[in-house]
Parts: sequence; C-alpha cells; structure tokens
Amino acid sequence: MRRRIFLLGAAALVSASAWSAAARFERGVLWRVTRRGAAPSHIFGTIHEPAPLPAPAAAAFDASKTLLVEFLPEAYSRERFLEASLLPEGRSLEALIGAEDFARAVEQLTPAGLPRELIARLKPWAALINLRRGAAPDAPTLDAEITARARARRMTVFQMEGVEEQIFTFDEAPLESQLALLRHSLAHRAELDELARHTLAAYLERDLARIARLREEFAARHPEVAAHQALMTRRIVYDRSVVMAFRMQRELRRGEAFVALGALHLHGEKGVLALLEQDGFRSARVY
Repeated sequence: MRRRIFLLGAAALVSASAWSAAARFERGVLWRVTRRGAAPSHIFGTIHEPAPLPAPAAAAFDASKTLLVEFLPEAYSRERFLEASLLPEGRSLEALIGAEDFARAVEQLTPAGLPRELIARLKPWAALINLRRGAAPDAPTLDAEITARARARRMTVFQMEGVEEQIFTFDEAPLESQLALLRHSLAHRAELDELARHTLAAYLERDLARIARLREEFAARHPEVAAHQALMTRRIVYDRSVVMAFRMQRELRRGEAFVALGALHLHGEKGVLALLEQDGFRSARVY
C-alpha cells in the first residue's frame, strides 16, 4: 500500500509539473534564462515572417555577446537545400499529385517567383514550404533582421541545426503525409492565408497558446489531414525543440547569449523553456 501511495504521489507531481509548464509558457516572446554561476541570457520567440523587433528584445539583444539561431542560410546551405528539394531526374510533381493539383500548384507558386519548370521538379514537401511562405518570399523575416544586426555588430553567431538536419526533417517525412498536406493546402489556400494572418496577430499579442490553438482548430476542422498535421508538428516543432534545447545550453552556461527561434518552440510543457528547466535553468518572462 505504501508503495502504491508513493507511485500515485509521484504521478501527481509529474502531472502538476507538466500543468505548471503548460500554464507558465502560454504567453510571452522574450524570456530571461538564468543558471547559477552564469550571467543571464535571453530567449526570444520569432515568427518566420516580416515583423518588427520589439524594443525589449532589441535591448536584450544589444546587451548580448553571442547569437544563436535555428539555421544560417549561407550560400552553400541554400544551394544544398535547393538541391535536396528537387525530385530525381525522370520524376515530376505532376505525376505525384495529378494534373489538376499540379495546375493549382503552378497558379499559386508562380506569383512567388517560381517558374513552372522548377515547380515541376519540386518534392511535395518543398512545394508545401514554398506555398506557405506566401507571395513575398524575399521580404526579410524577423529572423533575418536579427542575424543582420548581429553581423553588423560582428557578434559571434551560432546555428543550432545544420542543413542536413533541416533536410532530414522534411525528406524523411512519410510521402503519404507530404502528398495529403500539399493537396489539402492547394485546395484550401484562402483558409491557410487567413490562418497565417490570425497567427501573426496572435504573435504580435505575444499569445503563444493562441498560436497553438489556431493550429489545433484548423486540424479539428479538417480531420482528413489531422493525423498528417500532427505527424509534421511532431517532426518540425517538438522533435526539433528537444535538439535545440540541448544545443543552446553551452552558450547559456557561458551567459549573455541571445537565442532566437520560432515562437511555437517556447510554448507549453514540450517547449524549450520547459525542457531547459528540467536541466536546471530558470526562466522569467520579460515581454
């Protein structure tokens, strides 16, 4: 009986801890992270779109010595990513998704500057990424602005993922899921554009829980792709959060680091803030 009570108590503590993390990390895009013996660092949740850098984040950045970002799109990395995004010779996107959906892909991707010949060679995941970038893919994102500021200051900049890891995240996703999500996105482009607008609005309100809820509500409206969306969320968000929470720790232990990564990686008990606290760091919301 005593052992059973202990196990029930342990389960309750774990449940309470998860609830606490979920509740704490629902709002806020800038967090001060501390650990005994190190100067404070900051973790800033970005959005991979053009957006202003808030004044509190700019001040924290200016006081930092190093910058960590998800990925640095240097010349080689861009070329390698483009190479990996293309189907092998002799295969085509049209053959995979059919003539009707391919015509939609051409119609929706051409305004983003992609020629038909390139669209025909894209892997389904690459077409999906470009589709969700919108009509202005060359506009500098908030991440790019932060990196440019760091370069101008001659800060040391680290990336938490290499290009091969980025490729692996998409390339090894089941083809069935890639095709289902691409076809669905092509058929529901207007709704996805609306989702992007609401996501940006929630981000500007620093509402992490709302960003996550918008994705959940979209999946609930479209149960035919909910399982595929959940799989990609696990691969793109949760699995990568584990990797990045581990890799940022070296600089966090040194202190005075500024970490910039997608805001959804901060949210809830599976986000990097909760994972860092499991490893002895402490987080406090700044903004």
